[in-house]
Amino acid sequence: MFRNALLCVLILTSVAVADDTSATDKLRILYSTRFTFTDEGLPLVTVEIMGGKREVKLHAKGGVMVRPDGAGGAAVEADGDGWTISAENVKPAQIQEWTVVETLGPDDQTGINAALARWKDRGFDPRSFEIGTVFGTGGEVIDTREVRIAIDPVAAGKGSARAAEHAKRYGVKTSVHEELVKRPSGTIVARSGSTVIRNPSVIWFAPKKPTETLVVQDVPTGTGGSQLETGVEDRRYWGAVYVTLDHDGSLIAANAVAEDKLLAGLVPAEMYPDAPATALEAQAIAARTELLQKIGRRNLTDPFLLCSTQQCQVYAGAGKEDPRTTKAVEKTRGMVLLRDGGGLVDIRYSASCGGHTEDNDAIWGGEADPSLRGRADDPKAQMTRVTDIDAFLAMDPKDTWCGRAEMERGGPAPTRGGDHGRSKFRWTEKITVEDLTARIATEYPEVGRVKALEPKQRGSSGRVMVLAITGDKGSVDVSGDLHIRRLLGGLKSTLFEVKRDGGAFVFRGAGFGHGVGMCQLGAIGMAEAGKSNAQILEHYYRGTHLHRLY
Repeated sequence: MFRNALLCVLILTSVAVADDTSATDKLRILYSTRFTFTDEGLPLVTVEIMGGKREVKLHAKGGVMVRPDGAGGAAVEADGDGWTISAENVKPAQIQEWTVVETLGPDDQTGINAALARWKDRGFDPRSFEIGTVFGTGGEVIDTREVRIAIDPVAAGKGSARAAEHAKRYGVKTSVHEELVKRPSGTIVARSGSTVIRNPSVIWFAPKKPTETLVVQDVPTGTGGSQLETGVEDRRYWGAVYVTLDHDGSLIAANAVAEDKLLAGLVPAEMYPDAPATALEAQAIAARTELLQKIGRRNLTDPFLLCSTQQCQVYAGAGKEDPRTTKAVEKTRGMVLLRDGGGLVDIRYSASCGGHTEDNDAIWGGEADPSLRGRADDPKAQMTRVTDIDAFLAMDPKDTWCGRAEMERGGPAPTRGGDHGRSKFRWTEKITVEDLTARIATEYPEVGRVKALEPKQRGSSGRVMVLAITGDKGSVDVSGDLHIRRLLGGLKSTLFEVKRDGGAFVFRGAGFGHGVGMCQLGAIGMAEAGKSNAQILEHYYRGTHLHRLY
């Protein structure tokens, strides 16, 4: 799998210790934003499997090859098929959090210098941090970099509060940038039968037979490797698996896997495998673009490029593939979505927009993205803003792409993580005053018993951006798409109207998810109408075009 990788196989029955310098170099690479390419010319991506572990167990049919120094280093075989990995003499990482006050392009040196001088004049010792990555392939240079101007570093966990203080004081939008001051250190110990291998900070594993997968035991189930999940299962992974140290000194397992194998496991978790071919192709292109766009912009203090949860893309390893989605990945090999002005599109998608997509800034704030503007999800797509919520909620499903698809499929629509649920085009939820009061009291006890809910500001799709909550003790305005949905008991979306009905509030709503970018159910509806993958993507991401990178 690895380019120019030469394996020297050693049969050991005692302790093997790898060279410290080479291991340190390998560890440095794990924390960098770079990635390599396989012999087949595909990106090799490192993805989290799970973290927070005291022990990791793995095995493979036909045996496991252990590489203390990773690809190109010495390889170790043992008599047994399984390995148990632990850590010794561990020291946790040191992380500090900065307040990001400005963001600029990597080539805007004049602007960067001016921003640094501006914040220095205000009494800070500002720093600039470059995130993202740049690579060239297929005659195209992909540059996802940006420079963050940051001030006032504080201990890990205190950055959000400090950023809020600076936002209020200086009237600027702020965020938090995590800086890894010092990596965790310790010795990784791998045991199999009488063979024991010790190596500083990281050990790599791969199946002896390239056609086999590695099995990692007791991986938390659900959406990736979250330690909040209660169930566990054994999961299979293509490529190599490495075990290294988490921030607190516990163990992380991660998968170094070729992009095609990764996407073959991702796409079925994002869209029905029995969806029309062009919808699956559009989803594969979107997932590939999202994957490459996020490299170097997420998990900046972690020893992997991408997490395996919904924050990145849900990844549960091998064995989740479907022939139809794998075919879509293969057919669209190397294809990504670029802005007409250059650069990867910031891909977003949700299960069902409910008939109208939403502007990115209405959901998450920040700058308006011209590729992520709300529009009607219908064949004419002329309506750019919902002005009459009652009329919109009463519209005929067959007048929208997502409504048609849901009718055709008998109700359920796809969601991230595979929750098929009930209708997502239109829905009704009823919450008692007592339940709603209890929920709101956890964050806003000053409100008291809830008396009224009033949407004060809506986005282009009609989604509620600001909700006024009035109680017998006081009132509060709440904002934020996900915040509002969770506060109201986990509503499918914020595209709703609400009315009081005796001792309860009745929510009549549309869609499932944030509604920004591609409507997955709408993509299915368009494909069923004979639209190509290019036409589907052009509909949901304006000012863009397809490009084959490799």
